[in-house]
Amino acid sequence: MAYTVFVSYSTRDLARATQLGELIRRARAVPYIAEYSTAPGTVLSAQIIQAIKACDLFVLLWSTESQQSEWVPQEIGVAKGANKPIMPVVLHAGLSLPGFINDLKYLPLYRDPGAALAWLQEHVFASARRKEQNEAWVILGVGAAILLALNQND
Repeated sequence: MAYTVFVSYSTRDLARATQLGELIRRARAVPYIAEYSTAPGTVLSAQIIQAIKACDLFVLLWSTESQQSEWVPQEIGVAKGANKPIMPVVLHAGLSLPGFINDLKYLPLYRDPGAALAWLQEHVFASARRKEQNEAWVILGVGAAILLALNQND
């Protein structure tokens, strides 16, 4: 199963979310960006909740626009309630993170966008790699258990 990253953003920050999605793909992970990941006619709220609960990492694009969004704070709440790792990426200087995540260390994209995005891509790549390795060990373990069971039946 692929490493999945839910990207929470204001629709006014869609260009940044799209750019981030491409970096996530390059890191061999699967981004969930509602604009592209949800089919027309789908119940958006249910799809978003399901995607957050299934993701390996929740990335928050925090901006003056996302502060005013109706959806973004709710997405943060779902991620927090599901105990998902949350990576805040702050787009503008002078912003504080909201409520229950205000004590998280954030990635300041506004200072050095190239360095911040490179760090995030490497973090996602490393996490995706660890997940692949863990899944490989699980598969090997299941395979060994099956072989053991087959040998005991002989």
